Amino acid sequence: CGVADGEGFLSLWQVNQTSSNPKPYLSWQCHTKTCGDFAFITSSSLIATAGQSNDNRNVCLWDTLISPSNTMVHAFPCHENGATVLQYAPKQQLLITGGRKGFVCVFDIRQRQLLHTFQAHDSAIKALALDAFEDFFVTGSAEGNMKVWKLAGHGLMHSFSNEHAKQSIFRNIGAGVMQVETRPGNRIFTCGADGTLKMRVLPDRYNIPSSLVDVL
Repeated sequence: CGVADGEGFLSLWQVNQTSSNPKPYLSWQCHTKTCGDFAFITSSSLIATAGQSNDNRNVCLWDTLISPSNTMVHAFPCHENGATVLQYAPKQQLLITGGRKGFVCVFDIRQRQLLHTFQAHDSAIKALALDAFEDFFVTGSAEGNMKVWKLAGHGLMHSFSNEHAKQSIFRNIGAGVMQVETRPGNRIFTCGADGTLKMRVLPDRYNIPSSLVDVL
């Protein structure tokens, strides 16, 4: 397991340690400003990170089996003002990232190139989830909106406004969609800075109307 922090560092732990206060077996600075998210790519040694760096290398690939001085194997200059979240689609070997400007980028990990980029929201993307079949992904924004996108072609499937609307006039108070998870049956769970947990059921191929359940 691992933790990304606001100083740009990523720390990794072994979960089978018996110590009451285990220390990370590996820790390094991935980005010069902040590291917002990470994912294991195909194995536990290849890692993708999303963050913000002075040189605009805001999405990077790292191989932890290589010597520390050469750990970074590729960097993508993208996402002005930084990348915030990412998800890896292992079946298609695609990396999906979201940024502070509301843009989504889709990368081909095999070719290590940017395939597509588009603006998904008018504010920062704070949450990102991919369904198990890799048919669609979900983005949640700082303004509280949630959108569902096709992975193939990246077309907009559904848009849900004000799912977790901002409750405070102060910009430094947490706002918007904080976490998104997808589950079988086209179910999408979201939690937000408004203190609520919600479940959406997307319309299926038989055009069953979508529904909303407020859990909290």
